[in-house]
Amino acid sequence: MEAQMFFFKRLLRVLWFAVLFCILIYGLGVTGYVALRLVMGERWDTIAFANNFVPWWALGGLIGVLFAAFSRWRWPLLALQAPILILFVVVYGELFWPNRIVAEAGNGISLTAATYNTLSLQSDPQQVITVINELNTDIIGLQEVGPDLADLIAQQLARQYPYQALHPAEAEHGVAFLSRYPILEEQVFFPFQKYVRHLRVLIDVNGTQVVVYVVHPHTPNPYFPPTAYNTHFRDEQLAALRDRLKTDLAPILVLCDCNTTDQSDAYHALDNMLVDSFREAGWGLGFTFPARILEGKLDVPRMIRIDYVWHNQYFVATNAQVGDDSGTSDHRPVIASLLLNHQSED
Repeated sequence: MEAQMFFFKRLLRVLWFAVLFCILIYGLGVTGYVALRLVMGERWDTIAFANNFVPWWALGGLIGVLFAAFSRWRWPLLALQAPILILFVVVYGELFWPNRIVAEAGNGISLTAATYNTLSLQSDPQQVITVINELNTDIIGLQEVGPDLADLIAQQLARQYPYQALHPAEAEHGVAFLSRYPILEEQVFFPFQKYVRHLRVLIDVNGTQVVVYVVHPHTPNPYFPPTAYNTHFRDEQLAALRDRLKTDLAPILVLCDCNTTDQSDAYHALDNMLVDSFREAGWGLGFTFPARILEGKLDVPRMIRIDYVWHNQYFVATNAQVGDDSGTSDHRPVIASLLLNHQSED
């Protein structure tokens, strides 16, 4: 019996040292990541890949802190976890204040907008229609719209959304825009050979003309291994979008599966021109992807936020949230409540 107890204690001791060693290695790794991020930015593709998962690196650091607190080497181990936790607080802390104050917009037109990647190649079109109905927004931009879904939209949503710009295509190349407000103009840009269709529409919102973009830039390829992570096509298309935005002086909304998290250089470049509605009026991390895998049959924990409702200075977001259902798509929709001012606040 004593021999068994001795063996058991030795085993626990070995396991404990293994845990502490893992905390040490993890702390060195994430501290090195934070240092390289500050020095190199996204010039190294591996850092660009790691930037997608800052909340998860921070969660690992928090778990390390909880275990390290009981170690005799707690202070050096805690110090190694500190940089990633500080980074998380700096970039995400404001999203967790219990009473976030939304800027006053004054008098304006209330407008609700949504963006939703429907994954038509694999999702159930009827369930996607159900999600769109439940969103009940004034306008909605759809990405990855296939012919079957477009047909159902035209048949079943004509009353709810009398103004429709449907540009379906096979696989992930289709886009669509549904509106309760009249569509004055529509234009498809980035033709098929540039990966996907993108859409620009001009709508009449109670006498005010609003430009809406439905955007779906290239997915970074490949995701693995991290050393081969490549965002060239995505960044090229988002740069071209920014060039287009410079020529539009009207109120602008961009409804986007942008295929980038809020820690990328591409996000920050767009953020310098527009306002991320969720950052302005949402709460929490707002993960939208992946919502489901295996052709919509298996729910999985969402890991990143890549879907956005952007606006320019003519709008103020009063609320933003992630939808409750994906409708068998691998994305959750994002919904924003906005106030449109007739004059911008420069």
